[in-house]
Order: sequence, then structure tokens, then C-alpha cells
Amino acid sequence: MECILVGMKLKVLAFVVLAGALAAASVQNEPNQEKSKSKDKNDPLSFIKVAADVAGNVQRETVNRSLGLYVAEGNWASGLNDGDLGPFLKLKEAKPGRSAACLFTQAKDSAVCVYFDGQSPFGVVAVKAGANGGIQPQAISAAYKSISKEMLKHTAELTFTPTNLATDEGQELPAFIVTRAAEPGK
Repeated sequence: MECILVGMKLKVLAFVVLAGALAAASVQNEPNQEKSKSKDKNDPLSFIKVAADVAGNVQRETVNRSLGLYVAEGNWASGLNDGDLGPFLKLKEAKPGRSAACLFTQAKDSAVCVYFDGQSPFGVVAVKAGANGGIQPQAISAAYKSISKEMLKHTAELTFTPTNLATDEGQELPAFIVTRAAEPGK
């Protein structure tokens, strides 16, 4: 009988030690989870996703098979000198925390660019090419609007495939090919 009690006490003790170790591991991982969450907020893809939702609400045809790119505060100067991005970035002053996420159609005849201060989108430009086939800088400034709650609504399930892209100066930018997700059964 004494052997059975000693065996049970050891099993209970082992269980208590295991439960304590799991609890300690859980507490230790909580700060890492917070870091992951905050890291995700600064992930270029999160900005591209917001821009895709805005594009889906203001200029739907721009979204599918578009190229989404993110211009962080540190890449703003290089983006200003880029032939495609420059006209969009010149519209807003560079400042700490300022970034932009833009979607361009494959033919570059339509674009949506969303401006951010920190994590907050505050403005958008949605333009299409003019009669000459290109997007005109004056059309960009005329198309600027403040972001509304309606523009931020999720519009479609999208797939974001990472790709490589560089400005005209060779500065690498985070970029994604944006496509509508395949519907189940199709």
C-alpha cells in the first residue's frame, strides 16, 4: 500500500512540475507574441492589403492582377525619383512615419495609391490613364481624396504573391502581385 501511495505522490508531483513548466513557458512567450503582433503591423503586406481594399472600393478594376508595392519612410527619397512612383509621392511631403502603398495595373494605365501616417491611412489617389495612354501628374493631384470608413471595407478575398521590384535608382521595394483568390469549386 505504501508503494502505491509513493507512486501516486510521484505522479502528482511530476504533474505539478509539468503544469508549472507549461505555465512559465506560456508567460515567457506572451511578450514574443506581442512583438510578433507589432511586427505584423509594420509588415509591408499589411499596408498593401489596406491599399487593395481601398482600391476595391474606389477603382475595382485596378485590383486583380495588379502590382502592389510599399514605399516606407526610408525609401521615400528613392521613390520620388522613380518614373512611376514619383508623381504619386510628390503629392505628399515626406515626414517621419509617412509611407505609401500603391497598386498599378500590368499596363500601368490605372493606379491607386494610399498614404499612411504610421499605421493610419489618411489619403488616396485613384487615377486612370488619359487619352495619351499615360497617367498624368496633374490628374494625380486632382484625384486626391481623404480616406473614409467606406473605402476601408474589405471587398474581396485576394492572394498576395511576393515579387521583386526596384525603383529606377535600384532601391529594392517590397512588392506583391495581387490577384483575386480562386472561388471554391471553380
